[in-house]
Amino acid sequence: MDFIVDNAVPLSAILLGVLVLAGLAVLAIAGLRLWRIVKAAQNRVSIAGELLTAETERLQAALAAMPERQAELQREITSLSQRASALGVLARHAGEAAQALRAPQRFLKGR
Repeated sequence: MDFIVDNAVPLSAILLGVLVLAGLAVLAIAGLRLWRIVKAAQNRVSIAGELLTAETERLQAALAAMPERQAELQREITSLSQRASALGVLARHAGEAAQALRAPQRFLKGR
């Protein structure tokens, strides 16, 4: 017991040094684990960022092509309306022709 009492200051310094080194070791291990986690998260974020950039570029290209598509769509709508009006004229004339072809039947049946 005399050894501890006689050398209390150096033993306290050694104990404090051991405790500080143990704390630094724990801190270094925690820092290393945190660094690995952050690195993995950065990789995931960079991959997601690249995917988002690619999607943005695709959408910008589609947006740039939209006026051309809209003009093409307008031409097709105009063409379709012209065909519909021509079909309406043909249907009306076909109806008139069918009535004209049925007209002799009325006279034969006595109507």
